[in-house]
Amino acid sequence: MNNFNDIIGYSYIKEHIKKAIQLDKISHAYIINGEDGMGKKLIANVLAKSLQCESSQIEPCNKCVSCIMFNSNNHPDVIYIRPEKIKNAKSTKSIGVDVIRQKLNKDINIKPYSNKYKIYIIEQAENLTVQAQNSMLKTIEEPPIYGIIILLTNNYNALLQTILSRCVLLNLRPQSDDVVSSYINNYLNVNQDEVDFFVSFCGGNIGKAKKLIESETFNEIRETCITMINGIYEDSIVNVLNKVKELENYKNNIEDFLDIMISWYRDILIIKALNNKDKLVHSDKYSLLIKQSSRIGYNEVGNIIELIQKTKQQLSSNVNFQLTLEALFLKIKES
Repeated sequence: MNNFNDIIGYSYIKEHIKKAIQLDKISHAYIINGEDGMGKKLIANVLAKSLQCESSQIEPCNKCVSCIMFNSNNHPDVIYIRPEKIKNAKSTKSIGVDVIRQKLNKDINIKPYSNKYKIYIIEQAENLTVQAQNSMLKTIEEPPIYGIIILLTNNYNALLQTILSRCVLLNLRPQSDDVVSSYINNYLNVNQDEVDFFVSFCGGNIGKAKKLIESETFNEIRETCITMINGIYEDSIVNVLNKVKELENYKNNIEDFLDIMISWYRDILIIKALNNKDKLVHSDKYSLLIKQSSRIGYNEVGNIIELIQKTKQQLSSNVNFQLTLEALFLKIKES
């Protein structure tokens, strides 16, 4: 329903927004920054819905015409600007200067249809081109009194300093383990061992935990990943490369696969440095981690983690999927 109660945690963000609404000191421009899954769009929606609500209360009433239109995704004075998907490509298209000129700079001069504000929510704002950011700069500097612009981004450093300096930054920090654990236990059907794993693996990101727990393939991907890592040290090069070919089945989930690899080698680092089982992500695989930690040096583990992170970056640039992964596994085997 997009109410403040739907926002799990982030009490500091909720209090900031509520106080601004109460004192009528809403900024004309916000940046909501955080990883995918941390609730950026939910917070933006709650802010927009609350501001447009006709009840003049801090909490949206869900009964007035404005709330009803918002809940039906048909509010004329809340406008979403999104990058377009490139056909058959993993990455999204940039938000270019023409889009900003038409959908923001020109449109904002038209007064609200029926509400106090006209609110623009720009999703994946890190994809704004430099030209697009420069084009919107004057609008952010001198918006009409009814105009509010909300930028959602997972990397606010991708925005120009001139944009950053004119916006209120709401930075979403990772949730505590207790908050994530409580959410999983209350809303998702998993056993305690799985709860501990997902709390550790998702690093304070409730949306990511929910997505992976509800995934039909994540547990399979995890087991495949761990088996393949073990195979690096057990199998021949030919067998390793043959197994890499099977990763084509997980092409749409390759980031999850590589994140599992990173967390696995991170656990090996912890074992080598601290030998503390309590701090492991994959504590249920402790015996295998111990076995592998004896086969690889401390510095080599750090180099492998860097290799995997570099591979993630390369794959996001639409390089050859198979060759990139083959190169990764070969380099790990040679380390």
